[in-house]
Amino acid sequence: RELQTMLFAATVDGEVGELARAYTQSPARIEAELPSEHASGEIDHHFVSVTQDTKVRTLVQLLEAERGLALVFVRTKRGADRLVSRLRRHSVKAEALHGDMSQSSRRRALDRFDRGAVSVLVATDVAARGLDIDDVEHVINYDPPEEDKGYLHRTGRTGRAGRSGIAVTFVLPEQQAETSR
Repeated sequence: RELQTMLFAATVDGEVGELARAYTQSPARIEAELPSEHASGEIDHHFVSVTQDTKVRTLVQLLEAERGLALVFVRTKRGADRLVSRLRRHSVKAEALHGDMSQSSRRRALDRFDRGAVSVLVATDVAARGLDIDDVEHVINYDPPEEDKGYLHRTGRTGRAGRSGIAVTFVLPEQQAETSR
């Protein structure tokens, strides 16, 4: 007879917070912190100047030089599929992850990445929040995020549970002023 609504989220702000307030009566908010052994590790942040002509080649060189799992972020679903095709032409095993994929296809791509069957996951911001994959050593912003929160969520996919990680952002000449802000 009485409806109980529960919302579990890493952050409850903005539109999510407004929805929570709109659909709850007498809500209780419980916040928790991770135990110290799961605290964030160190993340080294690097910014690499590229041009449209050198982006793919620079990415391939970076992936060849650094072993381990790499999560590469792009802006669009089509861009994710295109970049996976280009990487495969350079013998880089990669999978795409974006919102146009079925749930089973997304799960299959994540599973292959998590098992190490592919070392590169090319994703849109669908993977920036809530995705918890152990051992992601590199986050590469092939396309820089459009806002600072996006940068934090993307780079937060590495340097987790006390481990260190590397975040690399590719910057085109026309993006330098915005990226430095």
